Amino acid sequence: MPNRVSAVESISPAFARTKQMLFRPFRFGLWARLAVVALITGEAGGGGGGGGSIPNFNTNRGGDTHWGIHWSDHWAAAAHLFSEPGWEQIQPYSGWIALAIALVLAVLLLWIYSDCVYRFILLDAVISGQCRLREGWRRWREAGRRYFAWVIAFGFGSFVLVGLVAGVPVLLAYRAGWFEHPDQNLGVLIGGGILLALVVIALVAVLAIIDMLGRDFLVPLMAFEEVGAVDGWQRLLAMMGGEKLAYAGYVLMKIAFAMGAAIAFTIVNLIVFLILLIPLGLLGVIGFLIGKGAGVNWGNSSVVLLLAAFALFALAGVLYVIGFVYTPGLVFFQSYTLEFFGPRYGPLGSKLFPSSPPLAPLTPPIAPTTPIAPLVPGDAFPA
Repeated sequence: MPNRVSAVESISPAFARTKQMLFRPFRFGLWARLAVVALITGEAGGGGGGGGSIPNFNTNRGGDTHWGIHWSDHWAAAAHLFSEPGWEQIQPYSGWIALAIALVLAVLLLWIYSDCVYRFILLDAVISGQCRLREGWRRWREAGRRYFAWVIAFGFGSFVLVGLVAGVPVLLAYRAGWFEHPDQNLGVLIGGGILLALVVIALVAVLAIIDMLGRDFLVPLMAFEEVGAVDGWQRLLAMMGGEKLAYAGYVLMKIAFAMGAAIAFTIVNLIVFLILLIPLGLLGVIGFLIGKGAGVNWGNSSVVLLLAAFALFALAGVLYVIGFVYTPGLVFFQSYTLEFFGPRYGPLGSKLFPSSPPLAPLTPPIAPTTPIAPLVPGDAFPA
């Protein structure tokens, strides 16, 4: 087991582990699977709509020349619905609204649960040097459920806490009548607003750090010891209590890396998007010309839904390519966490830094170096 390294000293072995895993040798299949992990565990969000037939508020059944008027009437009806809210206007759509809310919540919970399971798959992949999605899902779904319970509880508690911190002062100011005569309380409102904003920002930052510590350190504890989130946090806090400065340095370095990576990969993703936009745009123009020659009615609801499906498919392809490009960043950040946490957590360190065989007699001395685990196909967590 190597000595405990600082957050700065963990950078070099993390780069070495990333290069060894991804480029020595380059394995396209590994990158392809890690791209899926990058998408599911990343912070990307998406939305889509679907449903049955859309009510037609247009009385003009014109042809292709009237498709603009056709959809402008749709938007006018939607604007009327939101400009004059009332049960009479909402009642015909209440079933669809309830169904849409239920679907959005179901998709959101499914995505969060998948994210929780794939955190363990990512941990296993970086330690073992191989990524097994289906096998990993079967193996880590139980640990993922335990981590999912923590994520939901923490998310709900954070939402309530931020709401109370931000809402109670506003409610008190409203009951005090400060908003009825803002000109008479302008100084108090500005000063209190700035102070409240700073408090909320600080609170959100603290919650984000807690979430980061959970993703980075709680997940390995739950994976190796098969404990719940509560027991895992108790052990993690006990470990962190003896090295407050080291973990504080890790948090600062992780924030700095996150900001740098956000800038770098935003530029790279923009370049990738622009490159992909050219063939996608050409396909769109060709499809439009073919459809126009075939006499397709672009105002038809079925055609619009079909186009939306193709657009979502193209978006999924673009996101997958972006995830593929982000794979080195994904592996580096996980490697950085493991290089820092491994020497401090025995079960993890024994996998990352296997003991070297004794040197033969009369061999020249070798300068001590931090060993890098051989990333060969194997089981990081043997039963």
